[in-house]
Amino acid sequence: MAREEQRGSYPKGVAKRAEILRAALRLYGEADQQQAPSLKQIADAVGLTEAGVLHYFDSKDDMLLSVLAMRDEVARELFDMDTWEGNYRALKHTYETPGEVKLYVDMLVASANTGHPAHAFMNARNARLQARLRSLLGEAGADGWLPRTLVATLEGLQLQWLRDPSLDVVEDMRRLHEALVLPALRQRENAGRPTDQEAE
Repeated sequence: MAREEQRGSYPKGVAKRAEILRAALRLYGEADQQQAPSLKQIADAVGLTEAGVLHYFDSKDDMLLSVLAMRDEVARELFDMDTWEGNYRALKHTYETPGEVKLYVDMLVASANTGHPAHAFMNARNARLQARLRSLLGEAGADGWLPRTLVATLEGLQLQWLRDPSLDVVEDMRRLHEALVLPALRQRENAGRPTDQEAE
């Protein structure tokens, strides 16, 4: 029998897997940045054993990455990610769930290992995020430097926030927006306008 069939690729299995992910996301959302929910807590929340939970995933890491994927889906449902303000609202919401931030940073660090399942997950997520930023930036983000810098800054600030929760990541990103994004957008806008001499 195929692995997908063993895990439950049929409707009941798909529904149970989704239930596990919703429960895990809720527990991580309720957790602080120091104490992540245990696999047993997740299992208890859905009426399964720990082995029963992992039956629906390739591994515990696969489950945790699936939790992060669901977190991204929820953000897209709640916020307009095609606008700057929607992205900042989503970012603000992120820091209301410190356990999720800790999970994300843990998987981000793990992704440095090319053999870890987080490697492919984070590469794909990073590509999607940079593509969204390029869309928001237009020609100002065409060379990739500004989207890449914004993502790298955000990732670094999240790690700093775990060490010092008094850090206002959203405010720091807004200030970076004013310092880098707005001038780049204005420069591109002005570059497309005719000069006074050309207008004559």
